[in-house]
Amino acid sequence: MNLDAVLRWLLSLVQPFYGWRVPVAVLKGAARQSGKQVTLLAAGQKRWTLFITQRFFAEAPELERMVQVPVWHLQKLLDQWQSAADLTVVGIDRISARLFLGKNYLIAPPLVSSWIPVPDDLKAFARKHENAASDIRRTRIKKFEKQCSQTKADFDLFYDHFHAPYILARHGEAAHVAPRWLLRHRFKHGMILWLCRNGERLAGDLVTMKGNELGAVVTGIRDGRLELLKEGVLSAIYVQTIHLAKELGCTKIHMGGSTASLHDGVLRYKSKWGGIIVTYDGSLSSNYVTLLKWRQLNGPAAEFLSHTSIIHHDNGGLSALWVFPNHLPLTAASLHKEYRKLRAAGLHRFRILIPGNAPPDFVCPPGVRLIELSRADGGGPKDINTFD
Repeated sequence: MNLDAVLRWLLSLVQPFYGWRVPVAVLKGAARQSGKQVTLLAAGQKRWTLFITQRFFAEAPELERMVQVPVWHLQKLLDQWQSAADLTVVGIDRISARLFLGKNYLIAPPLVSSWIPVPDDLKAFARKHENAASDIRRTRIKKFEKQCSQTKADFDLFYDHFHAPYILARHGEAAHVAPRWLLRHRFKHGMILWLCRNGERLAGDLVTMKGNELGAVVTGIRDGRLELLKEGVLSAIYVQTIHLAKELGCTKIHMGGSTASLHDGVLRYKSKWGGIIVTYDGSLSSNYVTLLKWRQLNGPAAEFLSHTSIIHHDNGGLSALWVFPNHLPLTAASLHKEYRKLRAAGLHRFRILIPGNAPPDFVCPPGVRLIELSRADGGGPKDINTFD
């Protein structure tokens, strides 16, 4: 085991004690899509439940009630309160989930990772990936260049004036800045890839090297200036990372973490670059899970899943669950169109719940399963993985 793995293992043993008192909240507000009043039961660390909360409601919900309970009493309280909730979300460490919670949950990782093979010919790669071609062209037009550094002073500059301000500015309430000591340890096995223009450092990535693999750990933008996103600094970093990987003789690039949903903008962008989804193993978040449960699937829960697909654990791999939106016609053309928007490589299964019979002329792509919503409504979340 390397030091990162040892640290994660040790912290996984400590986390159940650190989080032995679990906050449980009942939240009410308007649904994101229909505007109808809905109720969410949220338990555990807000960091791991906030994405679900923000996507479930159209605006900040009202807090109806909140308590804290010992983790060994959590399931009992959830059983008492779930009957009034349209959806339940629990963000908790893996050990506590396994020891103290029931089995009827959809178990999702807080984050997933993506990787791409380093292309032999960037021009040929661009011809197959229209999004990449646009980014490569934009990087050249904007005259972005790369610099690499491995000095301690540059690490501190990156952390204090690029990474931390960017994370806080972009993610707001959901922001989590990785500890300095952890990133400093990663830096010992890598470097800062700076994105520059006219000699000015505008953005950067902390990258690491392991064998023939280059890994993007965290990103930063100078002083958190989000207007630089419109300049294309993030896409330029992708392009320069590929150039760096080729120079170093790497064959694979790990592109970092994204929220575990096919509707997440960062994940969608990585998929357009040919990103292949894998389990995220890059930080302490790998010790946590996000659990979802619904009283009945047909209704607010289905509405939520129609605009926020969930990537979840499934028999040792990762699968995605999505409900086909009820405002769209259930035709082969419409299904193919929506599938092309969301498809991503690396999934074990992509299960699509549909409101009726599948269109007779729809040909399922490999790994895709169409399931009638009524068939999935009775068994609960744990039975989703049985539809294979």
